[in-house]
Amino acid sequence: MNKQRLWTKQAAHLCAEFGAEDGEDPRYAKRHQARKQTPRKNLQLCKEAARIVALVLTGETQHPVLRDLLVLSVEPENDGACICVTVGQYATDSLADETEVLAALGRVQGLLRSALAHALHRKHTPTLSFRYVGVISEGGV
Repeated sequence: MNKQRLWTKQAAHLCAEFGAEDGEDPRYAKRHQARKQTPRKNLQLCKEAARIVALVLTGETQHPVLRDLLVLSVEPENDGACICVTVGQYATDSLADETEVLAALGRVQGLLRSALAHALHRKHTPTLSFRYVGVISEGGV
């Protein structure tokens, strides 16, 4: 009996069924798994973009709806080519609906990208997409 048949016969007693990973060293199997981590530079870009977008929204825009917005998070999309800015609003007297906020953010998107390009010193400025979560409470979202 050759060694392969002998091994499969012995292995049949040890497991219920054979899989694709049987017979491989587990140390080498980890190398083939896809890593789904966000690169450190993209996280740095998002942190800086959150700071810049918050400053521009509160200081340079004349629209009253945009002044009340808070930048909650900035997340990279498409390997840093696009960043998604999540904004919210504290409960005030003048509450705006989602379509009004997203339309106002779309109108000032050029101003925000130019401020990002000026502050980031990158070859390509990422495009911006916005998400509005609505009114947030004092304790959190």
